[in-house]
Amino acid sequence: MAKRKHLGKMIALTTAAMLLMAITACGGENPTSQPPANPNPIVDDVKEPAEPVEEPKIEIKQGTGTYVGQIDSNSIEIETADGPTAFRLDEGMDQVISKLQGDESVSYEYWEQPIEGEEELKQLILTKLTVEEEGGGKGSETAQLPATKEFELELEGMKETKTAKLAEGDGYALYIFDIFSFDAKTNKLTMNVDQDYYVEITKLPSDYNEDELKLEAKKELAEAGKVREAGDNEKHKVMEDASVYMISEGESLTKMYIVDEIDGQGYIFRVNNPHREPSEGFATHAFTSLNSIVNQ
Repeated sequence: MAKRKHLGKMIALTTAAMLLMAITACGGENPTSQPPANPNPIVDDVKEPAEPVEEPKIEIKQGTGTYVGQIDSNSIEIETADGPTAFRLDEGMDQVISKLQGDESVSYEYWEQPIEGEEELKQLILTKLTVEEEGGGKGSETAQLPATKEFELELEGMKETKTAKLAEGDGYALYIFDIFSFDAKTNKLTMNVDQDYYVEITKLPSDYNEDELKLEAKKELAEAGKVREAGDNEKHKVMEDASVYMISEGESLTKMYIVDEIDGQGYIFRVNNPHREPSEGFATHAFTSLNSIVNQ
C-alpha cells in the first residue's frame, strides 16, 4: 500500500514537470512581451531648402554704326560714334556675321561683361545685329564712309550744322538730309514736304559730248521758259566749274540742267525748283547732297 502511494506521487510529479516544460517551451517560441523602446531614438537631420540666388540683371544697350569685319572667330569690329569698337559674339551670332561682307550700316544690341581683375574694363557682348543698309563690300570706294555725316549749311543767312545719312545710287553714294527721300532705282532726290522739288541724277558714260548735252538741255528746259546759260552769279557755289549749266525760269518754276564731273566721273543733274515757300531750303540742302557724291 505504501509503495502504491509513493509510486502515484512520483507519476504526478513527473507529469507536472513535463507540463511545466511544455508551457515554458511554448512561451519561448511566442513571447508576448515587446522589446523596450529606445529612449534616445536617432532622428535624421532635415535641412531646409536653400533660397535661390538671384542672377544679376543684364542691361541691354543699343547702338548704330558700320560693320567693319571680323577680328577673329569670336569677335568683330564695328565703327561706332566712339570710333572702332570690338564686340565679342554671343551664342548664335556667328551665323549672322557670316552673311556680311563689310561696310554694312547696322544697328545692334549688346551687354557689358566686367573683366575679372580689371574693374574699369568691360567686354561688350553682341546679342543682336540688324543690317540697316547694304554696303558695297570690301574693296569698294565707299567702304570707309560713315553711316552719317555732319554738314554746315547757310539757311536764311544763318549757319547751321545738320546731320545727313548715307545712301547709295547707281554706282555712287551720297548723303541725304532728313527733309529728303532718295529713290535708288530712279536716282531721284525728292523733298518730303513737296515732291515737285526734286533732283534727278544721271551717271554719264566716259565718252559723253558736251555740245550734244547742251542741245538736249535746251529741249528739256523749254517748257519752263526761255533757256539760257547760267551767269556766274546764278551758279551754285559747289558747281561753279560745271561744264554745262543751263537754266530756264518762268513765273512759277525754275529748271536747271547741269553737267559736272566728280573725281573724273560725269553726271547730269536735272533740278526742278518751284517758286513756293520751301525754295531756299531746297536748293541749299539739295546741292550740299550733290556735292557729297562719292563714286563707287
